[in-house]
Amino acid sequence: MRTIPPGIAPPVRRGSTLTEVLVALMIMSIGLVSLATLFPLATLRAAKAVQMTAATDLRYNADTLLTMYPQMILDPDLDPLSDNLPGFNQSSLNWVIDPIGYQAALDPKGNNQVNLDPQNIAYSDFYGQEGNLASRWVRRYPFNRGLSKSLAEDFGAMPDTVNIKYEKTVTGAIGGATEMVLPAGALSTLSLDLADNGRPLTPLRITLFSADGRTSVSRDITRVDSGNNLVKWTEDLNGNGQLDLDSGEDTNLNNGLDTHPLPANFVVTSLRLEEPEVRYSWLLTVRRVISGLAEVDVVVYFRRSLPADPDDAKSDERLYPVVTTATIGGKQQLVGFLQGSPVIEVEYGAVRPAIKKGGFLFDAGNARWYRITNILADNGSRVSLQIDPPAILSSPRDNNGNVVGNLVMFPKGVVEVFSLGTRP
Repeated sequence: MRTIPPGIAPPVRRGSTLTEVLVALMIMSIGLVSLATLFPLATLRAAKAVQMTAATDLRYNADTLLTMYPQMILDPDLDPLSDNLPGFNQSSLNWVIDPIGYQAALDPKGNNQVNLDPQNIAYSDFYGQEGNLASRWVRRYPFNRGLSKSLAEDFGAMPDTVNIKYEKTVTGAIGGATEMVLPAGALSTLSLDLADNGRPLTPLRITLFSADGRTSVSRDITRVDSGNNLVKWTEDLNGNGQLDLDSGEDTNLNNGLDTHPLPANFVVTSLRLEEPEVRYSWLLTVRRVISGLAEVDVVVYFRRSLPADPDDAKSDERLYPVVTTATIGGKQQLVGFLQGSPVIEVEYGAVRPAIKKGGFLFDAGNARWYRITNILADNGSRVSLQIDPPAILSSPRDNNGNVVGNLVMFPKGVVEVFSLGTRP
């Protein structure tokens, strides 16, 4: 043992012991792990916030369109001589305005043939399918903008993202122009989806940048002449300047001849051909509650899974039976959705639909949307779900008191469902 002589101070110990270092490392690792778990959570919440912001913008877009086109409620098929009844006996009349979904369901295989079910009913005319049959519970209308894929996307989506098909520096004064000749060979190298007459089948636009770099102008292209490297953004396609519309000229279906000339004295310095990418889109759910009044919801999708081949067991519009039972009059009976109950049971068979906590489901019998707050049980063919709000209405019943319309859909990609309240 080493002894220290009297009067001499003991040496000062420098540094830390191994035990102290290990304890410090343990404390630091706990803090680092806690911080690391926050990053993915923050990323997910940031992505959700971006989606909700875009969904809210699109909700106001749809609300404005409903104000501009009240026919979506008053006369959704734009035929004043029809009563718009979807061909079955129902106490209330429900439908959706779905320009993009209508076009996708009309010809999902891209063979230019209307897609019919075994009973010769167009899948596009109804929202939802029971097996390989179009379900008659909710009628679907494209409205006037659903007559082409291009116009449907222009009407029912948010052009938040574009794919640049062509970009070139050009110089020239083109004030007042309604068409433009592009550099030689510009269009021949592009893969554009065009009809035989040069009409774009998917939205296509040209963006021109001014020479001073302060402004840009975008125009939707109405015709493409690849042989002459010419693009047009006027509806006066034959150039006769007449105020009356010729066949195929009213591309935006507003019953007017729009030429969309560029601003006077506009000098271009560069251009881009852009193809909008559909990320966010909407459909309207309309429920006629009182004669002349209707409840309207805006359903906003992100990268919507559009109607696929009806023979596909995973088709996004497939309906599943709600098999919830309850004791009524001392007997166990099928009720489907039961007013005031927050729980439903759904039978899905061998192929499980896109059911997830926090997602949405659609009650086809009453045309109402609910959020899935919890998955209570799932045995591989039947699932028990908790919904919010609790069922607003029970599933409809026929004249004999039997439950009908106890069907539910689980569409993918629904960001939010906004209520617009009651409209005339």
